[in-house]
Amino acid sequence: MTIPEFKEKLETIRQTLFPEELIDNNSIEQNYFEVLSPFIATSNDNAYPFFAFREETGSTIEFIINNRVSDLFMVSKDDMYSNDPMVYIKIKEEWQSFEFSVSTLLLTEYVDWIAEKTSNKLEFRLEGYAMYVPIKKHWTQFFNPFSYPNKIWIGKELKSIILIQNEISTLKCMAMDAETLQIAQKLLEEP
Repeated sequence: MTIPEFKEKLETIRQTLFPEELIDNNSIEQNYFEVLSPFIATSNDNAYPFFAFREETGSTIEFIINNRVSDLFMVSKDDMYSNDPMVYIKIKEEWQSFEFSVSTLLLTEYVDWIAEKTSNKLEFRLEGYAMYVPIKKHWTQFFNPFSYPNKIWIGKELKSIILIQNEISTLKCMAMDAETLQIAQKLLEEP
């Protein structure tokens, strides 16, 4: 995903869930972290920041995302402005390819981070593929990375977002307000 595509997806997610305008950073030269920065800065919550750790070391950027505190990730600084660099994860003191790009990791983990911070959400265990029937009927598949377990569905009219975490068989639904969340819950419970 290109940097402009990444920014557009973040803006769509934000506009779906939050009515207030985002202060835009229109710098021409941006990398994926710089594009994400205003989206995570709007939360005004230093108790649970998006990044637990982020440091530039030589030709790499190492980081830990608060939702995945046991994982240390790394990307190449050289690729951050032109390509969508692959993410590496440290396993037993060795960097190993994680088989997906930094935009995929940041976008899906941003949605999970929002879910942890919002009060208008519901979460439950996925018990099979029957759940996809109401999801496909009322939400549009927004982001379905091939090699990453998290999938994002969006309901622009319904003002809600669904994050499916296949790795742990969990569905998280976030909505703009409590009334919308109640409607989303009823739709998800449809036979």
